[in-house]
Amino acid sequence: PARAGEPVFIEAEADSGAPWVQQSVGYTLRLYYATPLVSGQLDQPVPDGAAVHRVGSDLQYSRELAGQRYTVVERRFLVVPERSGTLVIPGARFEGTGVGGFFDDMFGGGRRPLRATGPAQQLQVRPVPDGAPQPWLPLHSMELRYLAAPQDLQAGEAASLDVELVADGAAASQLPELRLPPVDGAQVFPEPPQVDEVFERGRPRTRVTRRFAIVPARAGSLHMPGLRQGWWDVRSGVERTATLPDLAFDVRPGAVAAIADDAAQAAFE
Repeated sequence: PARAGEPVFIEAEADSGAPWVQQSVGYTLRLYYATPLVSGQLDQPVPDGAAVHRVGSDLQYSRELAGQRYTVVERRFLVVPERSGTLVIPGARFEGTGVGGFFDDMFGGGRRPLRATGPAQQLQVRPVPDGAPQPWLPLHSMELRYLAAPQDLQAGEAASLDVELVADGAAASQLPELRLPPVDGAQVFPEPPQVDEVFERGRPRTRVTRRFAIVPARAGSLHMPGLRQGWWDVRSGVERTATLPDLAFDVRPGAVAAIADDAAQAAFE
């Protein structure tokens, strides 16, 4: 950092300098200080034209710069642009009180005020392209897969189907509901989704898993269409679709139907 050697300074980093409207931009602040703090307050002003959400808890670690040992407090945010054009994220501000350490030689260990202002960040926000998939979902990647699927089905009996969606670049609140297409000849009952949100490589990554109970209405062949979800590739600037393959089952007769068939067969013997 250019300000290495100062008693306290702030770094700011956005994971994209040219995001799309409504794309989740990972924004990281790092407060460096070379003296123990008695007190301190780090504030990030909210930019005009974007929503800002704090992510998780602060991280704290040590780092050596220009021969000086610093304690680093890392704070992470999601910045979601609401309109296209230039977006200016104001510099963060820190005010606190330090004691000892860096100031020992100069001030004899006395308390002194500390202040720092971080650099402003300027992003060039791109508009939603004409003909983009709806709902609009700008991401770095999206993956769908079956975690578990039934081996066979029986009419009137529930069987479980587990589906996973992993989205790189969006929080859970930005994702559409994970649900299966309608299945002709069966009822589908979804359970509440399980959501896991993490912050990786400077941006959000969300994993959603959901279990569905499949109840066939009758014996015979059952075709289950695969889930399809359109999204926008923010790196390549193209539309993509995440898909699951169709599933096909031979549904066995239910217990009641099997008993009735046995009774009818016995009547003819």
